[in-house]
Amino acid sequence: VSDIAAMGGVPRWAVVSLGLPPSTPLQFVEGLYGGLEGCARRFGVAIVGGDTVRAPQVVVDVAILGTAHPAQVTLRSNAKVGDLVFVTGRLGGSLSSGRHARFLPRLREAQMLVRRLRVHAMMDLSDGLASDLWQMSRASRVRLRIDAARVPVSRTGRTVTHALMDGEDFELLFAVGPRDAGRVPRRIGACPVTRIGKVVGRGVGVELQGRDGRTRPLAPR
Repeated sequence: VSDIAAMGGVPRWAVVSLGLPPSTPLQFVEGLYGGLEGCARRFGVAIVGGDTVRAPQVVVDVAILGTAHPAQVTLRSNAKVGDLVFVTGRLGGSLSSGRHARFLPRLREAQMLVRRLRVHAMMDLSDGLASDLWQMSRASRVRLRIDAARVPVSRTGRTVTHALMDGEDFELLFAVGPRDAGRVPRRIGACPVTRIGKVVGRGVGVELQGRDGRTRPLAPR
């Protein structure tokens, strides 16, 4: 759901491939599908099929399809020089707090953004902000500069380093042009939206500007 949201889409259908050892209790299968169905219903998704096979260990694979208006499809590969870069929410500490297992995909927030603005590029933050900034940089062939003082740190993240490196946040990272930047809301409901940097040129690279004004390459770790 988070992936579909980050492309400006609406999730519609899912298929589930399930591999199970022969000794798996039926209660486990019913519980698994009960959880899947509850999540699907929450986001308007229909589980329409899939496959079940024998396997040496439990394997669960979900594929999801969605729809998007052609004018609102957002890829990570279309950030432009001069764009400003934003994130939703607060970052870091997802694993230590357990938030990685109970996050809410930013579907409503993404839909609001693509309806209100011309979003040039967007993706969800799963591998960590630093790593995902590099993914956007490589895909768009642009260089990004991030202001460390602006990166929103969660209470469980504690430091900017955690916010940059921890991952599993499932927030939105997006880029908009200077004309649209002033129309980006500071909050969407209870979710804060923060400008963290800009696209400074062509090429590939991500740099971090410290509180002292100096910049250095930002390497994921």
